[in-house]
Amino acid sequence: MADRNMPYWIIRHVEIKEAVPGQTFTVFMLENDSKDARYFDLQRMLEEPGPQEIDLELDSYCIVSESEGVDYGGLAEVTMLPGRLVLQFRPEAVEELELPSDEIILGIAPDINVYELWAGMQKVLTYGNHLKVPNMRFM
Repeated sequence: MADRNMPYWIIRHVEIKEAVPGQTFTVFMLENDSKDARYFDLQRMLEEPGPQEIDLELDSYCIVSESEGVDYGGLAEVTMLPGRLVLQFRPEAVEELELPSDEIILGIAPDINVYELWAGMQKVLTYGNHLKVPNMRFM
């Protein structure tokens, strides 16, 4: 990223809902509605992780990106600033999600409800393995 203060992309669409009713909850952040749009899909199961998920290290939230990369528990820190969402990724997540940097700054379009976005992110990112819950700050 040339300028670390410039957004990597701008969140223009958000879906916060049960993706699979009774099973998964998602916070889907999308750049635009084109087929090659960038996105992050943050997901969690509604039930607490069981022994199999713990053994397979699938016992935390999941991040999916447009690269079709998938990582579990890959955020170290999340900061919501006015008009910005700053995501600090763990090194393995940068590789799995094919990100250009460990810090991704996303702009937030004015029509996005940041309080709903933050509440959804808290619900997803505090799921499961407490060692993988990122530091979260809303400023």
